[in-house]
Amino acid sequence: MSLQSLPLELISLIVEEFQSDKKSLKNISLVSRPFLHACRTHLFTVLRINSLQPAFDYKCKAWYDLVRRSPALLPYIRVLELGPPIFRVSKDTAVWSSQWGDIMRRGVPSIHDEKLEFIMAGATNVKKVILRLEYQPWQNFSPAFRQTVLDLIQRESVASLSIEDVIGFPFETLRNCRGLKDLSLISITASEHPSDEAQTDHQRQSGRMGHLESFTAIASDQCIGPLIDTLSSARSNLDISRLQRLAVNITGTDGRTALSRFPICSQTITTLDLRLNSSKEYDVCDLQKFPNLRSLFISAAYTPFYRPILPLARLLARGGKSSNLQELKIFFRQESPDFEEFEPESPSQALTRICMSRDWKEFEQKLTKQALFPSLRKMSLVFRPEDMTIFLNDYLTMSLHLCLVKAMPALYALTNPTIEVYDDRFEQYIPNIFETKNRLY
Repeated sequence: MSLQSLPLELISLIVEEFQSDKKSLKNISLVSRPFLHACRTHLFTVLRINSLQPAFDYKCKAWYDLVRRSPALLPYIRVLELGPPIFRVSKDTAVWSSQWGDIMRRGVPSIHDEKLEFIMAGATNVKKVILRLEYQPWQNFSPAFRQTVLDLIQRESVASLSIEDVIGFPFETLRNCRGLKDLSLISITASEHPSDEAQTDHQRQSGRMGHLESFTAIASDQCIGPLIDTLSSARSNLDISRLQRLAVNITGTDGRTALSRFPICSQTITTLDLRLNSSKEYDVCDLQKFPNLRSLFISAAYTPFYRPILPLARLLARGGKSSNLQELKIFFRQESPDFEEFEPESPSQALTRICMSRDWKEFEQKLTKQALFPSLRKMSLVFRPEDMTIFLNDYLTMSLHLCLVKAMPALYALTNPTIEVYDDRFEQYIPNIFETKNRLY
């Protein structure tokens, strides 16, 4: 029996079996027309146009030409990511300046394009949406573009939404996002006045109520209050009282506001993700407000002169003996000190200094001898040094583990911690024509 005469049921089973093997699906769809329809439901599920300029325009045109010829592909899209990552590449001054200069010359953000409006309008079954608006005022976008974006994010199929780099976003419109489960706000500000889009919807719509489960806010100081007020109002179709995961940046007022305003759902939060800098910020969070906390992720800054282990111990000591914490993950991110008169140390030296610090002994005493976290069984240390040329070889890994065994034997035996080096580079967004890859290493 040839491929052309296989029954549709068998074709569907074969495609489902190999859905993760994109290369095989591409090959079989080219040689067999009956397989083409079944294969493209998996081959065109992700559409990402996230490069910096000018590669962004090239990819935008290529995708537009494809879906213009075959509009039936658009409903297959499940993940839609649009816009250059301006906020994420700000660590590279040259790339940051180049992108801002391009925006000023163009007069409009890269995402403000009729071709992308066509794609957003056709992605009727998308589940995950990431939009980056290059830190431009919302009102500067055309009414047609704004309405297309609002129609996109308010579709009931959208379960995950990330909005980045925009000024004056109308949070009132989020109250109609019934299907939304995961919301991320990165480097955005709220609108000072109710938008025209929000004025058109005054009453709660009939139908099922949506429930937000995960919320992330980074560098979005003005958005927490308006968002909570919007979703807590009687007109909201999206409920936040069942929130399970909260990730905030305590280095800004957005994180502190979130911790003070979210107690209405603190009883349901099981995962807390905090980003901290100075020791004063560790006093802002009280883990006792989260009695059902299961997983705690902490991103802590360190320098050659500052090790955040003791502030971490004090933070955990305030958690109370009734804590149900099961997983603790600490991200150590290296930051340069305010002054440069110091002898530089290599990344491997910095990692070794942290792992062999005597502060771990007090850290261990806080967690074990006082029985603060009787359910804790998993611990991870993730290092993010500034010099990303470091790699974990077997010798360095063994050395770091031996340091931890010596510093906190009881806690090590209890949690068997893992050690990783997190590569926080963003060269995946940088087109090859920029030749900036070496600067990011």
